[in-house]
Amino acid sequence: MKGHIKEDLKMFKYSICFFLLVIIQLNSCKGTAQNNVQESNDMGMELILNENYSGFEQEEYLLIKNQKELNAFYGKINRTRKPGLTPPLIDFTTEMILIWCGDSAASNYVNLKLSEDDEFLKIHKLKSKTSKEESKLVVSPFSMYKLPLSTKSLKIEK
Repeated sequence: MKGHIKEDLKMFKYSICFFLLVIIQLNSCKGTAQNNVQESNDMGMELILNENYSGFEQEEYLLIKNQKELNAFYGKINRTRKPGLTPPLIDFTTEMILIWCGDSAASNYVNLKLSEDDEFLKIHKLKSKTSKEESKLVVSPFSMYKLPLSTKSLKIEK
């Protein structure tokens, strides 16, 4: 009888240890995913994607206000990807997408800040805090931001 109790107690201890390891692992995965997405700023701009290849050779800013334009952008970036990226689900009645595409010389993602005046949504390109590393890889990074729908035009301020 004592042998069975000791055996059960031993299994209980192993179960608790396993359960704690699973919880720790799940929490650490969550922290990694959250680090890839910036906090939204006071204008409601939220980073939803950073990727290494946009297919654009020159720096561009795209303001996307409908699903057709978003699908066209994903068609361009998915030409060389197998499997391709899936477009995010966006409610274009209340939101729009701002995409920054870096040129092939860009080695870092950009940090953008949004401000608003009477006529324009002003995009400010902030200096990156990460140092540029010399790389032999050809990349043209892009960042995708979700922001509230607006009828104002976009103005880029550097």
